[in-house]
Amino acid sequence: MSLTRRMFVFGGAAIGGGLALGVIGLGTHLAMHDRLGVQRDGNTRDTLLNLWLRINKDNTVTLLSPHTELGQGAGTGLTQIVADELDLNWPQIKLELAPATTAFSNGGVFEGFVSEMIGKPPVWAEHIASNAFNRLADLLNMQMTGGSASIRFTGWQVMREAAAAARQMLINAAIDKYGASTNTTTDAGYVVDGDNRWSYGELVEHAATLDVPENYTLRAKGDRKFIGKAMPRHDLPDKIFLETQYGIDRHVEGMRYAAIAHSGVFGANVATIDNLAEITSMRGVLGVENMGLSVAVIANNPWRAEQAIKALKITAASHKNSDLSSASIENFQRESLQGELSDAHNIGDVASVLGGSGETVEAEFWVPYLAHATMEPMNASAWLEGDKLHVAAGVQNPLYARVHAAKVANMDVEDVVFHAHSMGGGFGRRVGFSMSEDNPIMWIDEVVTLVKKYKFPIKLTWSREADTRQDVYRPAVLAKFSAQLDENAKPRYWLSASYGSEGGAPASMPPYNVDNIKVQFANHPSPVPIGFWRSVENSQHAFFNESFIDILAEKAQVDPIKYRLALLDNNDDHAKCLKEVAQLCNWQYGVSSDGKAMGVAVQKSFGTMVATVAEVSLQNNQALVHRVWIVTDSGVVVNPDSAIAQVEGGVLFGLTAALYGRCDIESGGVKQSNFHDYPIIKMAEAPIVQVKLLESTNEPGGLGEVGVPTIAPAVANALAVLGKRPMRLPINA
Repeated sequence: MSLTRRMFVFGGAAIGGGLALGVIGLGTHLAMHDRLGVQRDGNTRDTLLNLWLRINKDNTVTLLSPHTELGQGAGTGLTQIVADELDLNWPQIKLELAPATTAFSNGGVFEGFVSEMIGKPPVWAEHIASNAFNRLADLLNMQMTGGSASIRFTGWQVMREAAAAARQMLINAAIDKYGASTNTTTDAGYVVDGDNRWSYGELVEHAATLDVPENYTLRAKGDRKFIGKAMPRHDLPDKIFLETQYGIDRHVEGMRYAAIAHSGVFGANVATIDNLAEITSMRGVLGVENMGLSVAVIANNPWRAEQAIKALKITAASHKNSDLSSASIENFQRESLQGELSDAHNIGDVASVLGGSGETVEAEFWVPYLAHATMEPMNASAWLEGDKLHVAAGVQNPLYARVHAAKVANMDVEDVVFHAHSMGGGFGRRVGFSMSEDNPIMWIDEVVTLVKKYKFPIKLTWSREADTRQDVYRPAVLAKFSAQLDENAKPRYWLSASYGSEGGAPASMPPYNVDNIKVQFANHPSPVPIGFWRSVENSQHAFFNESFIDILAEKAQVDPIKYRLALLDNNDDHAKCLKEVAQLCNWQYGVSSDGKAMGVAVQKSFGTMVATVAEVSLQNNQALVHRVWIVTDSGVVVNPDSAIAQVEGGVLFGLTAALYGRCDIESGGVKQSNFHDYPIIKMAEAPIVQVKLLESTNEPGGLGEVGVPTIAPAVANALAVLGKRPMRLPINA
């Protein structure tokens, strides 16, 4: 994004005597002029911005971030970017969560994703495209945190530019007001001209009267004080001292508590409550509500509400999903892959080389449905204050949740106040929309409906069982592969087909130089609610593609890293990371004297290249992962400590899924209910993880999800060396 082709918005002393600034598209500026007026009612201001920096009279700067916190620490990275471009000292910058208003819908995230997939628009169309994405974000009520987008899109492509332009504008204010020289520069929140120093706080009001600078300079790498440094995270002190307020911590005087039981069949309503009299007579129970897909019990404390739910006996209405099972879903997908398919990727002409000489290699893979299993189950609180409805929850899209709550309550959105909280995990569970037609934030519907009826404050919490059985799941996918090896044991063609809309995603395309490639998919509406899960389609297709290339290397009797490198250009990022990880782990192909083997996988996702090696042994026919080595190439790394933590966390998240994760469908619903039958890896099982961050001058890539995709195929490929090739997940089924 170039601010020379954008409108830069300055507002006068609107908030605490400070200066608010941000960036909007030119078209937006013209079309939304009426919405940009300053509304002075004490300490508030409404503007149409993708970001909001507030330069205060006390020479501090407040960054209002549109991104919520679910453990990723992106807010700290955003402040590092702004502090460098504005030339601040670290104590000068503060971080606040932006309110859930259209002013903070983040069209820059949409713009970044589309540009990543299809390329950036030409210069002449840049402001038109930006305006379109901002309008789309407004219409869809998107104030989204997800897709590893906070740093690489909002931070690097939007906030960095705005902060650099603001710095130049403050310099111009000193030149215009005090006659500073053209050699004027900045230093730690001051504009400096020789012995003269003026604080940003002194200059903000005059800066607001000046024209937007057409030219400004981004800080050179050598001038950066914070980008690339391991700065302390803003959110850690409160977490360490137990002061972080998660949604589940919200309390309002007079609050009552609700628990939920769902019908047990996807899409089916609750037909009858078979022991209603028993439940209503239980101690502390204030009400029982049939809410269609679920039943809510309201009580005077959460324990009594949950005990009543556990005693509840309900019957689901007859539904087309009543006989649905994992087996029937897999059979349907297999039949679909034998029918008419859609092309996702097509290179060369596979049909022309089918039936040629050479060994044909075929494989079939299956991955199951996966739940999110967040540490903090789904919850929301709601209460009425006069004619205002208040809703509090931890969500990845506060604006969408606010608008959705208003719709459920049949109220004007201006009469709904949304309180966004930190989240105890999410990774797509709390994003506000799904890959199917199902409502992924129905717990907000439920609490709003109850409060509108009962009038007193209610906190609704889903139990672990309710959350596991009514998630929006990572889809189960069947995939079929075929290749033929030529006289050099390289694939003459690569043919694959998988089920689901994600089969058309870039992740399904193999990165290897094969003359003839066809990637196809079949898709139909899902009877099981599906949603975004950490790394999305990369978690399935990295397992498929990297397992299959390993099978080809095994058939060719070639070291799997050497085989991959032979199919990659020498300067390809895949090749670079593969070479680095081989050196990092002291790569050895084969079974070691102590019964261990190494497996490798590589995948680019969210703008970041990742190569992973896992060292694995078999203990009682179960996989035990001892060590994991990861090399990432994500361009500029804003905060190395946070980057490493995110990659390490992604490895453990992905390893849990690879070894144990599965949601089995029986009689129309999920069989699993809690961690006893949906286990996660324990500390004693956790491998030693070593991460090496490669850095370049490329724009930052994402890091929150990229540790996930490669761990499953790396473990599977190591097990193949030990004589056990997993074609289905989970591995330790």
